[in-house]
Amino acid sequence: MKAAAVLQKYGKVDVPAEKTEPHTPYFASYLEMWWKLYKVPKLRHTTRTSYRNAIDLRILPFFKGMRLEDISTNTIQAFYNKHEWMAHSSIHQMSVILHQVFDLAVEDGHMKFNPTESKRLFMKGTKQKREALRDCDVKEIMDKLSLLEAKDRIPLAILLYTGVRRGEALGLRWENLDWKKGVIHIEQAVTFLNNQPVLGETKSDAGIRTVPFDERLMDVLRPYRQIVGFIVGDGITPMTERTFTRMWQRIDRTIDLHGATPHTFRHTYITLAASSGIDVKTLQSIAGHSDIKMTMDRYAHKRDEKIIEAGARIGGVFSSL
Repeated sequence: MKAAAVLQKYGKVDVPAEKTEPHTPYFASYLEMWWKLYKVPKLRHTTRTSYRNAIDLRILPFFKGMRLEDISTNTIQAFYNKHEWMAHSSIHQMSVILHQVFDLAVEDGHMKFNPTESKRLFMKGTKQKREALRDCDVKEIMDKLSLLEAKDRIPLAILLYTGVRRGEALGLRWENLDWKKGVIHIEQAVTFLNNQPVLGETKSDAGIRTVPFDERLMDVLRPYRQIVGFIVGDGITPMTERTFTRMWQRIDRTIDLHGATPHTFRHTYITLAASSGIDVKTLQSIAGHSDIKMTMDRYAHKRDEKIIEAGARIGGVFSSL
């Protein structure tokens, strides 16, 4: 036996580990392949923009320079920990992206297991509690709408009296209003890409819907009624994101919005509708929710007073027997 082999056998010398060349793709290039081949064709524009922002701003910077073989469950947990300050829904969206990418990597033979599937993983994040405006705040805003210029009063009134999403309000056209039947047809929505408006489909199939056309909104719109064109903005093209932001700031300087965002008005409208006794299926349709569970979880509890009132009436029937 050679001297080197003898020394190695008895642990007298260290033998350097064999160097192996990395053989898996870089995570970034693999994700881009997954994105173009399997994700983009299936996503609506609104969801595509949201996913792409998460990828470019959060996911790619964190996994920069890593190959698939470098990524373990510990790496995934470190990613979740770094973003624990974000809303839980945002972290969950990123976890869905990662899970799908690594599922494909396992299927292609680049990884033995999906590192996002370990039971020891956890995501913190912050739960966003969306509060509706108080009734007195809504009344105050209604009373002060007349203080706003028409270009500001119209979009605020649409959000206040319809409960539509911001993008749906910006995509609303005069042709979508049915003055005789008193309904509004929601058929498209605006999203933004690098500040520029992009007109496309609503958030989901359920987003294409009909909502009530409140008489108070009719009164706001009637003096400016047109045959065709976008209701908000110059009538020809939807407004840009910066223009909307400046408009919202201008409104808030003129009347007190009580910290409300466009989505606050949507939440407020649906909450008021729920408390009016509208059945949940109708409420789901008006809200444009694809899942009735979302409607039930967020708004059905607001009907407690109506349920108590119904209980008293039923009790009265029993008493009369």
